[in-house]
Amino acid sequence: MRFITTVLAVLLLASVSTGSAQAAAPSAVVLPSKGTLNPDGSVDITMKVRCNDTQQAFEWSIDLRQSTIYGNDYAGPIAGLITCNGRWQTVQTHVVGANGPYLAGAVTVQALVQLGDVNGGGDTELEDRAVVRLQP
Repeated sequence: MRFITTVLAVLLLASVSTGSAQAAAPSAVVLPSKGTLNPDGSVDITMKVRCNDTQQAFEWSIDLRQSTIYGNDYAGPIAGLITCNGRWQTVQTHVVGANGPYLAGAVTVQALVQLGDVNGGGDTELEDRAVVRLQP
């Protein structure tokens, strides 16, 4: 009986994984501290997005406001708009002021990314807000 108990204990320990389980990195959108002010007053901002392989990015948007000047850029809804593999991806945006050109200096920015769960678990919205410095 003691032999059987020892064998069962060894088999149980052998079946337990010795590797450390790693949780998927949290999904996120991150705005930079600086953006590019183009000669025509439009703005280029590169945001970073990370989502895991159980998600699918289907829409993103970015809104800029500087005093009374505002504008946005967006893409979607399109399935697989951003690669979701747990690694950081870059999204290039180009924003033209809807009511005039942007100027060098600070601009308030909001970025949103819509994610769907590929297993039917519902949608998630990622958000980041930042004051971004515009320079030529």
